[in-house]
Amino acid sequence: MAIRKIFFLLMMIVFLYCIPSLSMAEERSISINFWPLFQYSSDPVAGVREIEGLGPFFLWRKDDHRNQWGVRPLLYWSENEVEPLQRLEFLYPFGKYQVREGEKKGYFAPLSLYKEEELDGKKKWEFQFFPFFIGETKRGEDYYGLFPIFGTLLDRYGKDEIRFYFWPLYGKSTSEGFSTTNLIWPFFSFTEGEKKRGYRFWPFYGWREEIGVSQTEFIAWPIFIRERKGIDTDDPVEEWMIFPLYISKESKRLESKKYLWPFFSYARDRFTGFEQLDFPWPFFQSLKGENLEGIRVFPFYGYKVREGVMKRTFVLYPLYQFEEDRMGDVQEKTTRILLLSRIRTGEADRGVKKEDSLRIWPFFDYERGKTGHTTFSFFYLFPFKDDGFERNLFPLFRIFRWEKDPQGGISTNFLWGFYKRKKNEEMDSWEVAHLIGVKRGNGWKTISFLKGLFRYQSDGRTADLRFFYLPFHLRWSHRNPSAPPLEKEGKGGFRSLKEEFADGEQEDRDIGHRLICSREGAF
Repeated sequence: MAIRKIFFLLMMIVFLYCIPSLSMAEERSISINFWPLFQYSSDPVAGVREIEGLGPFFLWRKDDHRNQWGVRPLLYWSENEVEPLQRLEFLYPFGKYQVREGEKKGYFAPLSLYKEEELDGKKKWEFQFFPFFIGETKRGEDYYGLFPIFGTLLDRYGKDEIRFYFWPLYGKSTSEGFSTTNLIWPFFSFTEGEKKRGYRFWPFYGWREEIGVSQTEFIAWPIFIRERKGIDTDDPVEEWMIFPLYISKESKRLESKKYLWPFFSYARDRFTGFEQLDFPWPFFQSLKGENLEGIRVFPFYGYKVREGVMKRTFVLYPLYQFEEDRMGDVQEKTTRILLLSRIRTGEADRGVKKEDSLRIWPFFDYERGKTGHTTFSFFYLFPFKDDGFERNLFPLFRIFRWEKDPQGGISTNFLWGFYKRKKNEEMDSWEVAHLIGVKRGNGWKTISFLKGLFRYQSDGRTADLRFFYLPFHLRWSHRNPSAPPLEKEGKGGFRSLKEEFADGEQEDRDIGHRLICSREGAF
């Protein structure tokens, strides 16, 4: 019972402290920090308000265009009024539901899936909760099924219609005027239609033809395979192989031979003169052609260069890799160390920086975007970038984060709010949990210990000191540098109380001492 009473008393203190402060949140920047239980911050200049609880586990954030709240790593909700977009993520990456203009979709992998789209005023949708599925096409046709017992799918997986009964015993698909029937898939199948026909008794023999376009035939798959493609073009391609002894690919333009794959292979482009030689793949490779050359002695050294387009180099793979790409007027360079650590720079013509990033996994990650937005994180557990992980999981493991916006504003966060600092044109502030906080602005500053147990503030003309949250505080005036010399100000060089209160700066002129009763609340 004693513990409950103490906890209730602490909550009441937090509540009473927050009421007057939150009422002024829209007027000035404010920070309430009871780390690690509760943190609130408001920045009216940026239009951002944020609440965090139990470190990174609970979050509520609102800015001019977006609302967010989350219980990491269970739930995260975000709403963007500009796009517009509404999104709920749960147990990410397994669950997600999203609403965008003309589209709704959600999933809970690998069991459930929902998708709804509207195009040209016609709506189609599908829902799956394994093993049951149901849906409707944009033509208003319904389909449903219970996998693997029976089912019909329409406009799915690139087919007009798919039907199955006790799959894989029987299945039939229809698309573009032809149909394929499978019996005990993948062993037996039959294809018939105006443009395509064929059959398969896998793995013994199979034959398929797209009339006037391609032909495919196999015997004892994958030992013998023969294929002709592009029959209706000026450059048909013929392939055949006796695996793994010999593989051949021939056309008017291309010649490719492989012997005892992967030990030896040779390819040549008859038009450009490009040649590629592998013996054996992937250990040794030679590339030579118009504007392209390269060599590889894996895993010791390799390079590949296409003039004006790209460059690839590695040394003692995967120890060191270098990549250089040019896309329009932007040149991007990437250096990888042991695959997971990466340095990337982007630069436009005339040396204009586009974006930079540096990741030494798992220690830290630095990134500067195209707009100038810059972030630095210490202890970066995951060696990849993903917005969903950034919202749901990354903050749980991030010990330190430094961020700079395009306007030059800087924010620092250590141990999920234990130490926080924000700096912009209007203000520079930092705080260590609820122990100490300092704010500085143009001609003013505030220093607070234990969230106001002792507080000092000054605006350049007057100074104020308050103790123990009392509604009384000490106030005095600073000497004005433009005032007469000290010997003219009065005895001891200080202005008298009468002169001090006569300058119009103090409302309580009838008080004859420096103990001032504040009109603010106790907190």
